[in-house]
Amino acid sequence: MGNLCCCVQVDQSTVAIREQFGKFDSVLEPGCHCLPWIFGKRVVGHLTLRLQQLDVRCETKTKVYHFILTPSYKMDA
Repeated sequence: MGNLCCCVQVDQSTVAIREQFGKFDSVLEPGCHCLPWIFGKRVVGHLTLRLQQLDVRCETKTKVYHFILTPSYKMDA
């Protein structure tokens, strides 16, 4: 249905990749967008912007015997 009326909806926390005649054109932010397929524009993919946190306890000793704890982050692509 999105191709017939040229409207595309991009969900929150995602972006869409738009191309024109097979060449990268732009990145679409969340919201409603008009993509006239007659001019060769189309969405080729979606990318999530959510950040997943992985809690890992990692202790490191320094020379003065202080402990350093570091959280780990992973970008979900």
